[in-house]
Amino acid sequence: MTTKDIRILGLALMPIANFRADPHAKSTGLYAALDRRFSVVGIIQPELPYVEDYYNKLRHIHLDRVEWRARIDLDPRAFKRRTVIAERELQKWHEQYDLIMQLHTLVAPGIASSARVYTLHTDNTYILSERYYPKWAPLRGAQRDEWVGLERQTYQRAAFLFPRSEFLRRSLIDDYGCDPDRVIRVGGGANLATPSLEAKRYDSQIALFVGGDFERKGGETLLAAWKIVHSKLPDAKLWVVGPKRKVGDEDEGVRWFGKIADRQALADLYRRATIFVMPSDFEPWGHVFLEAMGYGLACVGTNHCAMPEIIEDGVTGRLVPPRNKEQLAAELVALLGQPEEAEAMGRRAHRHVLTGHTWDDVVDRMAPYIEQLVANPEWVSSEIKT
Repeated sequence: MTTKDIRILGLALMPIANFRADPHAKSTGLYAALDRRFSVVGIIQPELPYVEDYYNKLRHIHLDRVEWRARIDLDPRAFKRRTVIAERELQKWHEQYDLIMQLHTLVAPGIASSARVYTLHTDNTYILSERYYPKWAPLRGAQRDEWVGLERQTYQRAAFLFPRSEFLRRSLIDDYGCDPDRVIRVGGGANLATPSLEAKRYDSQIALFVGGDFERKGGETLLAAWKIVHSKLPDAKLWVVGPKRKVGDEDEGVRWFGKIADRQALADLYRRATIFVMPSDFEPWGHVFLEAMGYGLACVGTNHCAMPEIIEDGVTGRLVPPRNKEQLAAELVALLGQPEEAEAMGRRAHRHVLTGHTWDDVVDRMAPYIEQLVANPEWVSSEIKT
């Protein structure tokens, strides 16, 4: 059997674009890379029917949109209903695939998951959210315990878990009791990157921020720091992508782009920027750092969660303590005011992405385990499902 003979069925809750026609769209990179090495026969997306989804949203309505979104996604009843829908779809694929590759954990691979061979790639757990960013962990009491139990069962029944970070790997082992030998850190891939920096310039003094959840991603700290930056570098500009409404004043060199759905338009901003900044309070992974590095940008992030696994301080960017506007401002001034330093870090960041942090690199790290599962199905039934 060649690797192209191995048939993989995807399972993901979020909408996945056509991964062959649009491999750079958000959330398609993993399946596009899997398909280049193996054969992805299809992707199941077990969404709730419209009426059920509407009722679920109505039941959890909340003034804070972040917490409302979390309550909608993390309802144990919705998890079970999505799992029933997944079961129905999986039965249609009977004997047409060799293993399932699930993306994230808002559903299980059917109610018969213990009888199926599946692997799981993800970037966060409920307990990490609970520990570091409670807005993403709104459940209490029995409902909270039920959700964590559903997560734990889904993790422990997987043949292999492929977390993006060591930060997450430790949670899967320590918080969920998963076998360390079956929890393999594989990283994540850049969804956008340029093969060459031949025309790249670093003298524009443009800092780029990309993130929809402005509060969690350190937006308020960034705006406070930017007042200091602007006083020292009056020509510097901060470009903000993601928030629907501006939060600060544009007369301080801040430009608000809103949400950008066009990936090529976003790529153009990466191409024109000097550095990238996202001082997140909580970041279980942070794929936008890799996107920015893929366009030769030094990255400024915070020194906790998974960010130190992506940004090497002093090499590919700078790490600062969360919510420290003075140190953040100092690092931004240093990089924007010294284009040669921004260029050196940016070019190292670009090499870092292209030599180990593409989605093909991620699949290369998964491949031995996938091949082992398909070659030795009896190992799965005897070692994992007991």
